[in-house]
Amino acid sequence: MNIRLVLWTLCMAFAGFLLAGRGTASINSISVLGLCVGAGVGVALGIMFARRAKRKHT
Repeated sequence: MNIRLVLWTLCMAFAGFLLAGRGTASINSISVLGLCVGAGVGVALGIMFARRAKRKHT
């Protein structure tokens, strides 16, 4: 698995979790939704940048 895909997924999931959970100390459904949306965006960005690097390298 490409390291960029993993890093983008983890970073964006964490960012989505932090942004969705502002002001609350507990984990609720909005925080989990933010985590999932962030992870989805991270996967999309990771795939996009991995394909771009592969295309640029070849």
